[in-house]
Amino acid sequence: MTAAGLPPSALPIGELVKKGWAAFARAPWPFIGFTLLGGLLNLITQSIQENATSAIETNTGFLLFWVLLFLLGLALNVVASLWMNVGLFRGAWKAVGGEAPKFADFIRWDSQAMKRLFWMAVLLLGINVLVILVAGLAGALLSLIRLELIALPLVAGVLVLFYVAITQMFHVPLVVARGEKPLAAFQAGRHGVDPQFWRLLGFAILMVLITLLGLLLFGVGILVAAPVVVCSLVAAYQHLFDKEDHTGFLQQG
Repeated sequence: MTAAGLPPSALPIGELVKKGWAAFARAPWPFIGFTLLGGLLNLITQSIQENATSAIETNTGFLLFWVLLFLLGLALNVVASLWMNVGLFRGAWKAVGGEAPKFADFIRWDSQAMKRLFWMAVLLLGINVLVILVAGLAGALLSLIRLELIALPLVAGVLVLFYVAITQMFHVPLVVARGEKPLAAFQAGRHGVDPQFWRLLGFAILMVLITLLGLLLFGVGILVAAPVVVCSLVAAYQHLFDKEDHTGFLQQG
């Protein structure tokens, strides 16, 4: 629903992508620089986890040290991912609104927004794990009746996960800009997406294709593709929901 309480018009996919590109073009170097910085931090923290995992599997050295190192790498990876998502979203929001965000806008630390996003991520992870467990258990039980029946709950589970992924594509702005609690954000995502599910499915597929194109361009293209996708998502969110900063995340430091 829009801020006026009226249902939004049909999602103008082409126009939203143009807005996303125009927003990125307002500050291309801060977008690219921050995406690169966030990507490097994620690679470093993932490398720490991989090295620790390798040492644990080969039983190299003091086991407790490697376990603690793995947990440290995991914690740093989570924090870096939350910080990057909030920062990129803040810059995209400003750019879609007509401003040229500065690098300082991206790197600003906002513990409250990161906290809300963390608990939303926990909820989504829990839902996905629950769906997988239920589908797997149902498949195992049906296989006792007839082996071919195992595919039915697995296919149903995949469809449910697909539905959740599409309806929750706006979970970042819902918890960061609107300050929704996880369950409320989940419901708001469904209510906002369901009326235009198929158009948003097409929009989501286009976002994936843009991301894949960025990866295919020697991986460097992702530094442009990722900000364009985030800016387009912000434009779509503002079309479906509203343009208000309900939490003050644009000013908080």
